[in-house]
Amino acid sequence: MQNIHFAGNIWQNFFCQFNLSNFKDFYEYSDGKLINSNTKRNVLAFTLGQNQNKKEFFMKRFFKPHYKDMLFTISNYGRLLSQGGLEWKNANNLLDINVGTYVPVCFGEDTVCGIEKQSFVITEKLTDECFTDFVRQKWNGLGNSEKTKIMAGIGRLLRKVHDAGIALPDFYTWHIYLSKQLDGEYKFSVIDLHRMKVKVKSEDTFARDMGAFYHSMIDEYFDKAHKETLLEAYLGNDRSRRKKFEAKALNREIVLNRRRHKPSYGKTDKVDVSVKIG
Repeated sequence: MQNIHFAGNIWQNFFCQFNLSNFKDFYEYSDGKLINSNTKRNVLAFTLGQNQNKKEFFMKRFFKPHYKDMLFTISNYGRLLSQGGLEWKNANNLLDINVGTYVPVCFGEDTVCGIEKQSFVITEKLTDECFTDFVRQKWNGLGNSEKTKIMAGIGRLLRKVHDAGIALPDFYTWHIYLSKQLDGEYKFSVIDLHRMKVKVKSEDTFARDMGAFYHSMIDEYFDKAHKETLLEAYLGNDRSRRKKFEAKALNREIVLNRRRHKPSYGKTDKVDVSVKIG
């Protein structure tokens, strides 16, 4: 069975203008740039329309889902979901709590007896700036107060997500996007939601998210004071959690540092970063 769901009739009508209406139309669409691919999924960047009607999208396509991916959807949402459907729900769950992420406009799935054969999800391109690009290009020119403002904002962002019972195992610097608002404050968004978990209560799980972010902070730009600001903003008035939470986060950072090379903030292709496959 093939099924498509649009985020309102406005999107269904928009895609119909370009002869995109059924599952095959979308899934086999190739007029764009393939920017990321592995044995289970790929990502196509494409543009439709012109001038004021121009829209930029990313389509993540899934095929031959692994059994562990299917089990993950059951443990997360209590039922079997396609990989496209999972990304759709995860993005909308963040948007529902007013946390920025890529905006999903459409997803489709091809299933047999409820089991996914293939699926896709389409999101609008984020117009904000990838945090690693921002850091590489601007961080050293910022004053300490501005750096503090940004790190505190990221800490509050993570706390807001955790307070909603959501965990983000891939909470890395390169998955954060930001833009400065007219009032001088920063708006933050988070991407790469494939491993996002809901209905989480475990303090260990939350601390692991913080530890992942620690791992992604490189010494060229960040120091202990920046981690301190991040943690203080995350804890807010709840200082009773600090000792155990910080120890668990630092332990997770150590584990990741041993498993992986410390990341580099070398020049990146924003298209690749914004749709990094998890």
